[in-house]
Amino acid sequence: MKKTRKRKSEKRIELSSKEFRVNLEQLQKDVTKVYGSMKRMVPHAVKNVSVKRFGSSAHIILPKEFAGKKATVFIKRN
Repeated sequence: MKKTRKRKSEKRIELSSKEFRVNLEQLQKDVTKVYGSMKRMVPHAVKNVSVKRFGSSAHIILPKEFAGKKATVFIKRN
């Protein structure tokens, strides 16, 4: 006879449609706040910049106004 163990992380929560709507609205507000915070943290965006080969490394070519500034680079998966 096999024993089935219940995991502590497996909890079922039931919501009424009203509670679901309220939680969804709160989630939308929270996501909007986070998006706004991210926009303030990253004031400039450069989209679709290609990474060029340079010997055994790579370079990213950006517009001249970014010269001397600090940057964070996010590499997208293809």
